[in-house]
Order: sequence, then structure tokens, then C-alpha cells
Amino acid sequence: MKFVVLILKGMVVGIANVIPGVSAGTFMVLVGIYNQLIEAVGNFLSDREGLKSRLLFLFPLGVGVVVGTLAFAKLATFVLDRYPVPAQFFFIGLIAGGVPSVINMYHDMKVSLGRAIAFLVGLGLAILVGLAGRGQVTGDSAIEASSLQGLIYFGVVGFFAGGAVMTPGMSGSYIFLLAGTYEPIMQALDSLTQPPVHWGVIVSVAVGAGLGVLLFSKLIGLILKRRPAVTFYAILGLVCGSFVGLWPVEPDVSGLLVLGMPTLIVGFVFVYLLGRISGRGRPA
Repeated sequence: MKFVVLILKGMVVGIANVIPGVSAGTFMVLVGIYNQLIEAVGNFLSDREGLKSRLLFLFPLGVGVVVGTLAFAKLATFVLDRYPVPAQFFFIGLIAGGVPSVINMYHDMKVSLGRAIAFLVGLGLAILVGLAGRGQVTGDSAIEASSLQGLIYFGVVGFFAGGAVMTPGMSGSYIFLLAGTYEPIMQALDSLTQPPVHWGVIVSVAVGAGLGVLLFSKLIGLILKRRPAVTFYAILGLVCGSFVGLWPVEPDVSGLLVLGMPTLIVGFVFVYLLGRISGRGRPA
């Protein structure tokens, strides 16, 4: 059962990671795997004693991420194009349904001045990123990936996207979008199921993203050990600020609620029940 739940959680993260404006890091928090993932990835090479348990956690999670990315990325982007309002409210529901798990991630979450400031900083950062994503960001997608310079560029973009993936409230897909690489990267992912495969783009982005994930996991893990409560308040701010980037831009709010409320409820219930099934993962 645990194996299946981890695959499902990985699928949620995989889908979130390919949609601009949706933070995979936020959904890692919401489905209750963020702490364990940071620890597993950050200490993967340095602590061999716990390697087996980390592999048993990372393998099904990784399978779910790959399945979610490849099988549902095209469907998710199609739904966002055709039915943007219900889709956006669905993701808002996913976030709202997991907020209690963020609060329960640490045993001492009493409010203090420092923690309140950390929350406001995280909230403000996520709001700024969300508002920036509402702009007409198209980028130059005509980047030549066959050249060495192009491959290096994709690798660097992948590095920062990997770091964004591990940071709640940040979207790796936004990094691709801002860098003008979103379209060729999505095409490369599609090529895995419809050859010829664009190996140059896939390998360079994967290597860069892997390094970004490792480095940011280590940094975030160190911060969590030194100032856990402050860090979790900042994460809570990032998660709450994620609503801004997902809220539809249409002015008719009442009409939006009618269209989006059913999917919001579905998203809320899905993440809430997923968290209940697997537990909140509160640290000891």
C-alpha cells in the first residue's frame, strides 16, 4: 500500500512540474513527502547506512514522477488550454487541501515575530513570482539545442529549474518559460513516446536539473536542521502565496466560482485524503 501511495504522490508531483505556475515543491509539501525527500536526496551520497531505506522511498516516488510527467503532461496542458478556469481551481483545491499538512510538519509552530516575518517573506516571494507569471512571457524558443552552446544553455536552465522544483512556491516550468526553453523541452518529452527522441535536450536538462536538485536539497536540509520552525513558516508563506499565480485573470469572480467550485472541491478532497492515508509525516 505504501508503495502505491508513493507512486500516486510522485504522479501528482510529475504533473505539477510541467505546468507553468504550479509548484512541484509546493505539492511535495502538500502530499507529505517534502521533509523525507529533502533528507533522502540531500544525504543520498554522504550517508551509506540509510541508502537502502532511501532507495525504497525514492524509487516508487521516481516512478510516479516519470509516469505523471510522460502520461499526463500533454493531457494536463490540453485541459489548461481548453478548460483553464476549472483546471486552475482544481490546482487551487489541491493546495488548499494540503495546507493543514504544512502546519503539522513541525511540532512547535507557535507564532513569534521571527516566524511571522519568515511567513511574510515567503508569502511575498510567491506572490511576486505568481504576478510575474501572469505577464506575457513567451521567450525565444528557437534555441539551437544541437550545438555545444545550446546544450550548455539547456543544462544551466535545467539546474535552476531543478532548484526551483525543490523550493515550495517556485515553479520549474516558469524557469523554462522565462528562459525560452519550455516549448523545446516539452517537445523533447513528447519525443520519448513519439521517436525520434531528442536526446541532446533531454540529457542536458536532466543532468542540470539533477545537480540543481542535489544542491538545493542539501542547502534546504541544512537550513531545516538549524532553524526548522522559521523554515516551515517560510514554506507556509510560499504555499499560501501560490494561490496568486493560479487565480484566473478574468474579472467575473462569481462566474469563476460557479465554474471552478466543483473542481476545487475535488482537488481539496483528493490531497486531503491522500494526506490522511499516508499520515502527515510530523517529525519526531
